[in-house]
Amino acid sequence: MKQNKKPMQEIKYNYFHWGPFLFHTKVLPEHCKIVLTEGERCRKKENKYNENLAGHIKEEYKLDNPQLITDFLVKYLEAYTVGYNKWRGEGSMEPNFRLASLWINYMKAGEFNPPHDHGADLSFVLFPQVPEELRKECEAFEGTMRGPGGICWFYGEGDRSAISTVHQFPETGDLFIFPARLKHWVFPFKSDVTRISMSGNIMCEQDSRMNYFGKKKEK
Repeated sequence: MKQNKKPMQEIKYNYFHWGPFLFHTKVLPEHCKIVLTEGERCRKKENKYNENLAGHIKEEYKLDNPQLITDFLVKYLEAYTVGYNKWRGEGSMEPNFRLASLWINYMKAGEFNPPHDHGADLSFVLFPQVPEELRKECEAFEGTMRGPGGICWFYGEGDRSAISTVHQFPETGDLFIFPARLKHWVFPFKSDVTRISMSGNIMCEQDSRMNYFGKKKEK
């Protein structure tokens, strides 16, 4: 049957970037140094934080002087707000945050964080020290997921036709900010090293007079 060849009709469409907003950036080396120095200072029995956390990690400590961290963290939260508003729509988030908790992890061979979420609005994890041995161990891994020492965020029902997981192997200086209810977990590794990470939870304040971490703005 003979068919008439006509120009294909132009189909106009758009599509949705669906799923939680997972933010990644690099912090400055001097900011990593602040975290490492504060971590060593707080690495003592009275600051143990394990009973508040899901991790199967022996050394987890509360950071008892958060101001040193928030002084530089605020700029990265500002960047998160800018990115979120571009992603969701201008005005979706105001940069008014309050730090709810802050701790540091010294993760060793065989330790891990099981699948879990956090009870806040936003959470973050910063990796100020990732030993080179872990990168080599991860590169040698044979499998379909991220290898030893990787971190995974997962969302939804795991539909294979959709993006429902994000796997990353963190490097020194990596900072991830994400909705606190987004489930995530951290894979164990075998190398005889210690990887250091800092995590925290953020509450989003609605009072426009509040600035970062609960301080009232001056009129």
